[in-house]
Amino acid sequence: MKIFRIDRDASRWPQAAASALDSPEAVPAGVLPARLVADSAVVRNNRPVFIPDFAREGWVVEVRPAVHIGRLGKFISPRFASRYVEGFSLVACVRPCGDSVPDALTDSFDGALTAGEMMPLPQGGKIAVGAVMSPLPGRAVSVASAVEKECLIDLTALHIDDTIALLSRYATLKSGDMVLPASVGLEFPLQLDCSLVASVDGREALSLRLK
Repeated sequence: MKIFRIDRDASRWPQAAASALDSPEAVPAGVLPARLVADSAVVRNNRPVFIPDFAREGWVVEVRPAVHIGRLGKFISPRFASRYVEGFSLVACVRPCGDSVPDALTDSFDGALTAGEMMPLPQGGKIAVGAVMSPLPGRAVSVASAVEKECLIDLTALHIDDTIALLSRYATLKSGDMVLPASVGLEFPLQLDCSLVASVDGREALSLRLK
């Protein structure tokens, strides 16, 4: 299983990526700021995430949308990309705050990514994603009460079909692969002994405990 994390803001689609889709030439490296996360980094939904010592100060936990690939594909056209999508989910990424140099250890340590419950890809223009971080019962932490954030995601801004098409020019996509197409700005400072629960249109889709 391959996990592609695209480090771009959902509000901005790179002009270089748009140009690459329209060109018959080979796609130049770097048109998408992609990172490859190891499958061993993934923690299943509703499980504790044990944060290593190096991932404490200056780190965040970020909630992102993800799409799951359901079939084998290479050189996929954007107009056919939806046929390769098996489902949709929310994931939680534990990463350094701000922009960082791609690094295999910080991108792929055990627990770097928690995968939420897979659901059908939402139909329609926008979805409401909410997330709540709260202290675990009986724990003395700096977060004294729950912190809630929410955002409205324009699905077209995720450029799911275009992202799948570009990735498939570099690598064969297989069933079980995951694509995190963009950041939607839903992040919290990393706090141990807290829980994080996220939802899509009011339906719980992701839950984890930070230890």
